[in-house]
Amino acid sequence: MVWGKRIGLILVALFILFNLFLYASSRWNPDGIPGLGQWKVLSVLTGSMAPVIHAGDMVLVTRYTDEVPRTGDIVTYWKDDQTRSLITHRVIRRLENGYLQTKGDANHEADGGWTNPDRLVGKVVWTIPYAAALQQWMKEPPTLLCMLAGFSLFLVYVQRRSGGQEGSQTASMRPESIEGERS
Repeated sequence: MVWGKRIGLILVALFILFNLFLYASSRWNPDGIPGLGQWKVLSVLTGSMAPVIHAGDMVLVTRYTDEVPRTGDIVTYWKDDQTRSLITHRVIRRLENGYLQTKGDANHEADGGWTNPDRLVGKVVWTIPYAAALQQWMKEPPTLLCMLAGFSLFLVYVQRRSGGQEGSQTASMRPESIEGERS
């Protein structure tokens, strides 16, 4: 039982630290995308890449450095220059000038137009299933209230449990006095 509590606390602490990292890195990166250096962490909002990537998954994206996007790569790019929307789709065609045609695996048709290589964020190298859905669920007010209530009850339980043991230990540790003697 003790190991279960420790593992649970460690997982919660890691999840909180991971979210703090994502928040902080999105503030210090000039593009506003959470991540570190060439690596970016993004939440997937739609099912356009199902069954490979589902809505609610997180993807780890790395920038292209020496190589160029190839047909079949799953890439993330800015939708256009005016909006702050990102799209993660598969490259289905690449022109010699670097422009890309992309398509979501679950979509029937290719995305309209060609993607300028300057709008490319990078290549998807890893998917974390359900991580974005869990992160979103943890932000909901009812979930936060339940977690706060559970944590409060846990603290009360631990305090009462340790308080009761301290009282019995201190009573047994007191020196006994014999009538008539002074301590």
